[in-house]
Amino acid sequence: MNIEAVFFDLDDTLFDRENAQHQVVGIMIDAFPNFFANIQKTAVEAAFMESDRLTFLEFQAGLSIKKFRTRRTQIFLNILGIPQKYGNDITSLYIKKYPTIYAPVQDAKNVLKHLQGKFRLGVISNGFPDVQYKKLETLELKSFVDCIVLSEELGAHKPDPEIFLHAVSLLNTVPAAAIHIGDSFENDVIGAKKAGLLSCWFNPLHKKSPVPGIKPDFEIQSLNEIYTCLISCFSLTESPMKPPR
Repeated sequence: MNIEAVFFDLDDTLFDRENAQHQVVGIMIDAFPNFFANIQKTAVEAAFMESDRLTFLEFQAGLSIKKFRTRRTQIFLNILGIPQKYGNDITSLYIKKYPTIYAPVQDAKNVLKHLQGKFRLGVISNGFPDVQYKKLETLELKSFVDCIVLSEELGAHKPDPEIFLHAVSLLNTVPAAAIHIGDSFENDVIGAKKAGLLSCWFNPLHKKSPVPGIKPDFEIQSLNEIYTCLISCFSLTESPMKPPR
């Protein structure tokens, strides 16, 4: 069956989350110089990245997304030895500034622009509506997609097949006629495959597959490579697109 719909993950697929977080740390330091007095910026950045990593591990073990933000700030301040009474200020600033950072993954806008009109396009993301919609607006990508499905609105999170099947239904197609592109092997590859979609692992760091015996249908290191993947799903005479020059 030929591809009719193309879905994208958001964080670390279209939006460079780590780049944005580094920029937000700089904003934090400028906004609250007394909080971070005598602490080197590199140490603050390292503390935030470590708090994000540890909180993600807790999320994988069952921490709710609703508690994720508060918990991350708690760990961040603990690492730096900053009193927890400043936690609400840090969290509020992060929520306000983070989604306004222009941090696209390379070629994200060009790819969506080129695919628009040739395929039905969607975004499937685990995340909060208050930041995910704003990210897409900041990146100037929202107008290119036909649907946006967020875990916190649906009540189902990747890799649950329900979130993929809901997205497919919104675009009036079937799983076998859809492909999902994302950076998370568990959430994006395994989740899409369980739902019956083709899976494309966006793997710019050339990571090894973490699950032996399970392979994505496609693997790409840059978003531009998606054209080759899509063309391979069609015969040469049926392909609705050619890669841009």
